[in-house]
Amino acid sequence: MFRWWAIKGITQIMILDIFRKPATGLLGALAMVAVLLIPNVGAAQSRAQKSIITQLLWQSLLRCYVDPSERISGDDEVVLRVELNTNGDISNLPDLMSPATLSKGERGLLREGTVAIIDCTPIISGGGEKSIYGRFDMVINRDGLTLTNVDAYVGKSNALPTLDSLEIATPDSVLVEITEPEETASVEEPDDVEEPMEAEEPADVVTTVEIAEGDPPTHASEKELELTGSDRREIQRRLVLLDYHTNGIDGVFGDGSRAAIGEWQKDNDQPISGYLDLNQLVFLREMSQGKYETWQARPKRYTDNKGCLREPNGKIVQGRTFKCDISAAGQSLGISK
Repeated sequence: MFRWWAIKGITQIMILDIFRKPATGLLGALAMVAVLLIPNVGAAQSRAQKSIITQLLWQSLLRCYVDPSERISGDDEVVLRVELNTNGDISNLPDLMSPATLSKGERGLLREGTVAIIDCTPIISGGGEKSIYGRFDMVINRDGLTLTNVDAYVGKSNALPTLDSLEIATPDSVLVEITEPEETASVEEPDDVEEPMEAEEPADVVTTVEIAEGDPPTHASEKELELTGSDRREIQRRLVLLDYHTNGIDGVFGDGSRAAIGEWQKDNDQPISGYLDLNQLVFLREMSQGKYETWQARPKRYTDNKGCLREPNGKIVQGRTFKCDISAAGQSLGISK
């Protein structure tokens, strides 16, 4: 049953070839019809199917393979065993079959071969509906790469988008600022107070609200500070450096940030409300400036040209994307930087 299902997938590929290459595509289709109608040619079909799958694998990997910069001698050769899962993707680094000891040139072949496998998988054909899975050996030498011992099949792809197919922005590049609803307070006016005469203000005069010293800051007073997302992250960082936990440094003042501000206000004899005004913001910055400058001067993580996050010493941070995890494994083996 599986053999007939696989034949169907290969037949679809050949039908597409008829339109791209009428002569060779038609001959291939006639050969496949003979396989379906004549039971005695089953062995020939198996060889033809393997040849087509091998060609598809080789062409896919060749797109990503780059000759190493190291000088490659005629004796340098690396054999890698690759296993593809049913989604056409790798689950582990390829196994090094030979040689037992690597020369400088063979290290370059190993590096570029591994990178080609990482960059060109999953291998999907048939307009994204078919995946190639199984096992094969990749031989890499001065002449390029070839495939041997191919034991692979074509099946229906269940591939889902991976983390590497999603663009992940760094926290500093994207800001979603959530503002809280404004608080409106109703003020009761005494009945016996005479209304002052209305005076016209010039068009260019801006009326400001002054808050008496000692009054707790409000949402309105904090809004007057016109804090940006970067300002909010700075305030959260300063609070954390002073051991007040905000439950994240994301530029959004949620419950955790409000509680941290309230605790800081309480410990420093400030009016408590969970909001900040200008006087308290200046006071907070003065208190935390020493620790904040030390934090700014620290060695920083950075993102390399492949999108992998690295520690200041160059070590790749794992657990973010599958591709970067593979690169980190290669880094630990000494085959990549």
